[in-house]
Amino acid sequence: MKLALLGVGNAGTRIVDQLLAAESQTDRPLTEGNVLAFNTTPSAFADTTHIDGERQVVIGDIHPDVTRPEDIADRSGEDRREGVAGDPELGVEVARDDLPEIRRSLDMVDDTEVDAAMIVAGLGGGTGCGLGAVLLEELASIYEIPIYVLGVLPTSEESDQRAWTAARAVRTFVPLADAVFPVDTESWLASTESDGYGELNRAIATRLVSLFGSGERESTAISELRMDPNDLKRTLDVGGLATVGYAETELDDVSEGWYRRLRRLLGFDVPDPEPQTDAVSIKNLVQRAVDSKLTLQCDIETADRVLLVLSGPPKELSRKGFETGRYLLEDETGTVEILAGDEPLPEASRITATILLSNVTGVPRIEALQRRAVEFQREQDDLSATDPDALSADTTLSAEDDQSSEDDPSSEDDPSTGDEQPPSDDHGFDFQDAELVDQSDVEGESAPSEDESGKDETEEEPTPTDDNAAADDTIDDDTAADDTAATESESTADESAAENEPQKQ
Repeated sequence: MKLALLGVGNAGTRIVDQLLAAESQTDRPLTEGNVLAFNTTPSAFADTTHIDGERQVVIGDIHPDVTRPEDIADRSGEDRREGVAGDPELGVEVARDDLPEIRRSLDMVDDTEVDAAMIVAGLGGGTGCGLGAVLLEELASIYEIPIYVLGVLPTSEESDQRAWTAARAVRTFVPLADAVFPVDTESWLASTESDGYGELNRAIATRLVSLFGSGERESTAISELRMDPNDLKRTLDVGGLATVGYAETELDDVSEGWYRRLRRLLGFDVPDPEPQTDAVSIKNLVQRAVDSKLTLQCDIETADRVLLVLSGPPKELSRKGFETGRYLLEDETGTVEILAGDEPLPEASRITATILLSNVTGVPRIEALQRRAVEFQREQDDLSATDPDALSADTTLSAEDDQSSEDDPSSEDDPSTGDEQPPSDDHGFDFQDAELVDQSDVEGESAPSEDESGKDETEEEPTPTDDNAAADDTIDDDTAADDTAATESESTADESAAENEPQKQ
């Protein structure tokens, strides 16, 4: 599958750079140069080695609230950082202000030459969450290809603010993207002793390139079960959260003896060496991939669809091995929607198994993140009860975490939730909710007139004088809503009032 990569923020930029390195090392033309990196922190680009300068896009460089490197010493507060300093609202504002620049940069991506696009971002950062959400919204409006998101989750040792930001990002990206690949940073760092983030980035790159880059390398070998981009699309089109597992096994370097070389030189037939793997070996390899550290730990039995990719020398990849691997995945996941494909690599010295689990649930890491975010929001509300933005964010986060509130009739009378949009339109992010509220407020200036008039009709019996006044008010409201008779004569209003009077009495 050809994939356009769009890095956002510091983490996203580093991971995309590592993905390009893996693409080069494995000779898999995954991106064909369709790469961009967006950041509000220009200094982060100095650490990249594979992203061309013209594809490094600085956003918000002239925004007054974005901190530049030379301004850090002048800002008050020790925790002030370069860029948007972890503020997702500022990230959204900056991205919206620089939408023309973002759109010009997207012209460098040929979406007709790729099968899908992927946004890569750190979900706990203001740039990754804020700018990433705006970019996702923009891509969804202009691209007809699937759009995936790879999002790195913060650890439990990071601040509550970053956990809150990441929870909002998950709530935003999942409804908008075709699939989201969260990365559980904490579980990976717990098993590494040094260079934790570097090892994590390399592990992510290995898994994604093995998955999406399968079949992209030119090879004369014939595939047993050829992988196709549609196989990946079909597996991921159920949406939701996806996770990847990976395992590999090294093959022995069997050198040809002098007798076999002599027979070959004399023109005699020399049989190929026996394969080092059999169906049982492939089954064990797939089992190791299932038991491996997934990009997001989850209950694998909740997966809707599964994809298996085996890569290695063709003689080591037998159809029987595929069948045993499929049966194993059916037993482990409980689903029959399992696709499998191979990537024959004649010169490879190892066999790899990569599994993709789509639309998984039962994710303790996400659930813990949401609970932590809701608790943080409640604490913020206690400190600033009059902050409408904080109240809106709290309502957004708690609405989906407490599903019982949707069935609570009392919520209809709660003024704090009366203006909420339906759950299907609630993506859990303030900037989207703000847009919806603004639109409803504009439309509501004319719509409530009918509601108010309806209330007047059901209340106590008005006197004839009150009827005339109420009718006049109703006509004025309807006239303003329709924009057709702003200066209607008083005589017309009196006639309408007279016609409506018997109905009200």
